[in-house]
Amino acid sequence: MKTLLFKRQKMKMALILVLIGLISSACMPWGRGTYQIEIFSEMHYAQSYKSQEPPRLYPAQGSVPFMLHEEGTKGILNVVSNSVLEQTEATVSAGSGLYQVNCSVCHGMTGNGDGAAKSYLISHGGLPPADITGPATAMTSDMELKDFIGFGGRIAYYSGGNKYESPSAMPMFNKLLTDEEQWQLVHYVRSLQN
Repeated sequence: MKTLLFKRQKMKMALILVLIGLISSACMPWGRGTYQIEIFSEMHYAQSYKSQEPPRLYPAQGSVPFMLHEEGTKGILNVVSNSVLEQTEATVSAGSGLYQVNCSVCHGMTGNGDGAAKSYLISHGGLPPADITGPATAMTSDMELKDFIGFGGRIAYYSGGNKYESPSAMPMFNKLLTDEEQWQLVHYVRSLQN
């Protein structure tokens, strides 16, 4: 009688342990979920950076936002702007700081595409960063260069226009930087090309 009672208690205990195991394993993220670890994130996403600055993603007052793509949420918010920031020593200097924070890790301090992330991108099957001092970029207009920065590089700019996914790892700075800051980057890149 005692052995039968002992076996029943043992079975109940085993069943409870199996249930606890199933319940706890359901809470574990087994695959890639929505909270992935960002290996290569931008400073704009860090809370310490955001908490010290005003919001940046709002369109400029009086501008007209539109979607680049017609279908759904894959569109890119682009603020229509006809203003061109004049190149001065102050804009080049401001662009230098923006470049060091946002661009130098891939494009390198001199813009030759030899930044610290180059080997990481290549080893993981990505495209190497562009040499932004080379003739392909130097021959573009300032507006084209600004669009390349805003849409995530030359490849992303052209593939976005054709509604294809871009193989470029460069982020779309239209979502991260203001129009003025993108112009400051353009002026700094021009100074690197000279």
